[in-house]
Amino acid sequence: MRPRDAISGAAIAAAVLLPTPLSAREVAPTITIAEGGGAVYPAAGGAVVPAAGLRLSTCDVLRTGPQGLVQVEYPDGGRIVLGPDSRLVFDVPRGGDPVVGPHFLLSGWAKLSVPKRDKALAYRIDTPQFGLISGAGIASLHAGSGSGEFFVEQGAAAALVAPAARVAVESGRTFARKAGERGAVTAGAAHAFVQAMPKAFRDTLPSLLEQLKGRTVQPRPARDAQPGDAEQWLRAEPELRACLSDVAVRSAQQVLERLGIDVGPIDGILGPRTQAALRSFQQGKGLAKTGRLDADTQKAIDAVR
Repeated sequence: MRPRDAISGAAIAAAVLLPTPLSAREVAPTITIAEGGGAVYPAAGGAVVPAAGLRLSTCDVLRTGPQGLVQVEYPDGGRIVLGPDSRLVFDVPRGGDPVVGPHFLLSGWAKLSVPKRDKALAYRIDTPQFGLISGAGIASLHAGSGSGEFFVEQGAAAALVAPAARVAVESGRTFARKAGERGAVTAGAAHAFVQAMPKAFRDTLPSLLEQLKGRTVQPRPARDAQPGDAEQWLRAEPELRACLSDVAVRSAQQVLERLGIDVGPIDGILGPRTQAALRSFQQGKGLAKTGRLDADTQKAIDAVR
């Protein structure tokens, strides 16, 4: 990993703050490489073995095995690679600037590669200590117990350390933060970071998304998955509690689906597709298009049950 030419903070801000929104379907991720076991915990429940061709949805949790390696690809060329013993939650519902994600790396290693694209969303991966956002570039990040760090191999990135605080991290630099501290940017990548980084991160894995288009996957149950694992992980992080199934949301999804409105999976999660369905329903009823299950919307849904 050779440091590239530094880019200005203004260029970083432009790259990560000025995307044009795309729909959730346009950026839906697909597993293209899956090695070494692990499990995918769908938001609807259960657990399956990661497999090439398996598409991921809002709030799905991906866990890799001790020798695991998983590559996830997006239609716009973006990629996330997970190293061994890593856990990533996909597409967590939350407000803020539109991004691909935000995803949440609970622990372990992830490599984010974002190609240069015109008028496209930035990618975002949060951790317990910070968020990483990039409009174009390559970065490797690690989330440990009480600390985390990421190294920008090339391109533009920023560290998110508070709702309104963004720290520009130029190519060839590292951002690291421990719990309770502000975090700091340093030149290069620490020797310990490079030594601990999964070896697969030092190469570029082949893109297989085109080869997998149209493939129907019949995933196998993950025998090493424990019931309640995913719920326990989601409850441990306040930012992830929006992924916990809600009975009222599930009931509303069922009504909207019966009305012919696409809500995506009936999972009790207020993800992007369910929010879009609610806005469509609200528009038809002359209600404020909030995309939320507010009191007026709930009353209107109850009236058509």
